[in-house]
Order: sequence, then structure tokens, then C-alpha cells
Amino acid sequence: MGRAETFSYPDTAYWRAFRGRFSGILTWDGFDGFWAVLAGAPEGWFVFDPRGAAPDAPLSSEGFAAFLAETRVVLEARRALGHCGVVYADDLAAPGFVKLFDPTDMGSSCSIGGAPVLPRWVLSRIAPDPLPAPEPPRPGLMARVFGR
Repeated sequence: MGRAETFSYPDTAYWRAFRGRFSGILTWDGFDGFWAVLAGAPEGWFVFDPRGAAPDAPLSSEGFAAFLAETRVVLEARRALGHCGVVYADDLAAPGFVKLFDPTDMGSSCSIGGAPVLPRWVLSRIAPDPLPAPEPPRPGLMARVFGR
């Protein structure tokens, strides 16, 4: 990427909650317990891929159960590593906002200044707002001087 790009989230209730305090689930035993908490309260969950369109309605209980089953397979690709680290929740006992990261696209902890690595899925009890389209990068010095 070369230059660091600035990034800011929209100032909405959804994105303020997204930027709130989260606890990570580090163990697979913790993951199993948390997944049971989610499965035990399947009503009213919006499932959002921040790279796409925001859903208009929460999933049905059956749809949420199917999502959990399918997503579990993807997330458990990390189980052999011995630690989880792909699930973050605002409240582990009574979650209202959950970030699920793709184990194959976790980004880098040294991506300073650029756009953050977004979760693959965000589960929330509040309706999500889409992210605005990213601004195109400004041309670098060479392009401005030499037209390249």
C-alpha cells in the first residue's frame, strides 16, 4: 500500500457500539461455552458482513442456528493451534454485539494507520449501518510530479 490511509467509522449508534469494549475468547473451551450461549438465544440477531450490504432484518431463529453451524466449521479451522482468538463479544454472558474474524484473513498487528482489518461477520441485536465506500487513494508524489 505504501502510504498509510486514514480511516474513520461513521458516527452512528451501530458503529459506536462496534468500537466499544470487547472481550476476546482465547480458549476453545471458552468458544464452546460461548457458542452455546449464542445458540440458546437465537432470536433477534442481525448478521452482517461489513464489506457488503447491511441486512434489513434479523435472521429467523432457524436461520441463525444454521449460520452458527456453518460458521463454527470455518472458525474451528484454528482449533489445531490450541487457542481461539477469532471471537470477540461485548458481554460473554449476555452478548449483544459479537465480532467473528476469518481465521484465514486476520490481518497484521503492524498495520499502523491504514484501514483496520474488519471482522468477517458481525452479530448484533441492533440494525447495522453499512460502511461508506472507501475514498480512492490520493496519487503519490511521483504521480503528481510525473503524471504516472
